Amino acid sequence: METSLQSNMLWIFLAIPAVVIAFSFYSKWRRRKDLEQLAASIGLLFSPEGPDAYALEGTGLEIFRLGRSRKSSNLIQTQSRAGNISFFDYRYVTGGGKNSQSHNFTLALIACQGFAVPAFDLKPETFVYKIGEALGFKDIDLPAFPLFSDKYRLTGPDEAAVHLFFTPRRAAWFEANLGLRVQGAGGHLVIFRTGCLPVSSWQSFMEEVKAFAAEVLA
Repeated sequence: METSLQSNMLWIFLAIPAVVIAFSFYSKWRRRKDLEQLAASIGLLFSPEGPDAYALEGTGLEIFRLGRSRKSSNLIQTQSRAGNISFFDYRYVTGGGKNSQSHNFTLALIACQGFAVPAFDLKPETFVYKIGEALGFKDIDLPAFPLFSDKYRLTGPDEAAVHLFFTPRRAAWFEANLGLRVQGAGGHLVIFRTGCLPVSSWQSFMEEVKAFAAEVLA
């Protein structure tokens, strides 16, 4: 009886990782199929593979230079007057062993045409960043847009170029559309929010980015 119980416990112990792995594979498959259906419903092409990791790193954008095991997937592309827009899932890993951590995002990458994009990082202001500013870690403020400066932390190596890029029209758009994270470098912009978006949020995110491209970049 005791041997049988131990055997059953062993099978249960071995089955749990298998169930977790199977569920992970199913979730990825289901997400891929749902995004493929979304792309088809709005007349866009879908690819299960995203942009090449080396090509992404070559843009100079910070997020594509972080961590290791970088991987993109679930690519949907569209065109705008500002340039090609690629929507895709992206992940990278930091740390090692038991301390390793996977970072997952849904990104919109815009290959900008006809204007220069300076290196910058725009992120929602948090309490931690405000403490940092109090300790002397300054960001770039836009005096004419106090709400923008209060709600966002803006940094970049060339402050003058960043000021030129953030025109009144662009600053006003960000004031009206809070919560986005944006990085710029070398003719590219990447736009995202925290984490990997559920499929149900993809279309609204795509519309938001296309509106940004049409109203602010074109």
